[in-house]
Amino acid sequence: MRKVILLTVICVGLSTFLSAQSRSEFQIGVSTPSGDFADDEEDEFLTDGSGIAGTGVYVGYKLLNPLKADGLFTTFSIGVMYNGLQTDFKDEWEDEMEDDMELKLPSYVNIPVLVGLQYEKSLSTGLSLFGEAGIGANVLQITKFTLSDDSNESKTTFKPSFALGYKFGGGIVLNNKYSLGLTYLGLGSHKVKYEESFESDEDGSDSEDGKFEKALPISSLNITLGIRF
Repeated sequence: MRKVILLTVICVGLSTFLSAQSRSEFQIGVSTPSGDFADDEEDEFLTDGSGIAGTGVYVGYKLLNPLKADGLFTTFSIGVMYNGLQTDFKDEWEDEMEDDMELKLPSYVNIPVLVGLQYEKSLSTGLSLFGEAGIGANVLQITKFTLSDDSNESKTTFKPSFALGYKFGGGIVLNNKYSLGLTYLGLGSHKVKYEESFESDEDGSDSEDGKFEKALPISSLNITLGIRF
C-alpha cells in the first residue's frame, strides 16, 4: 500500500509540471455496481463471485494536461469508490440474528489509479462535450466481516487485492469549469486472500487462511459532478 501511495504522489507531482495550462478537477458522484459485482446470488456471496454490492459513492481527482492537438488532453486520475451491500440482503441477515448476536457485514473500498486521454469538442460558448478512456491499476479492500454473541466471535479479515483496471465514458463541460460525466469502470477480477479467526470462551481461539474460490469482478457505472480549478 505504501508503494501505491508513493507512486501516486510522484505521478501527481510530475504531471503538475507537464504544462502550465494543466487543470485539476475534483469529482464527486454515485457508483452503481454492475455485473457480478451487483449479482445477488446469496449462495455465491463473496467467495464464489457474487458481490451483492449496493449503490455507493465515488470521490476523485483528475488532472488534465493539454496536448498540441486542439481539445485533446492526457489525464491522470485517482479515486475512492465505496459500496456497501444491498439493503435487502443486509436486512435479511439482520432479521435472522438472535437478540444477543452482533453482525457487521463487509463493504467494498476500491482505489483506481488511471492514466488516459480525453477529447473535448466545443458546441457553443460555454458548452463542450467530452469523451475519455484510461487504464491503470485498482486496489480493492474489503472491510471486516464479524459475527459475535456473548461468548463467541467469528471474524474474517480480507487482504488488499491488486488488479488492472480501465474506464471509458463521456459527458459535458459548462463554462470550462463544471463537468457532468457518465463513466464505466472495470476494475479487475480479484481472488482475495483472507484470514478467518474464531474465539470462544469454551474452546479458545483458532484461525485459518483462505482465498476466494472464484474471482470477484469489480465494475460500476458512475455519474459524477466535477469542478475545475
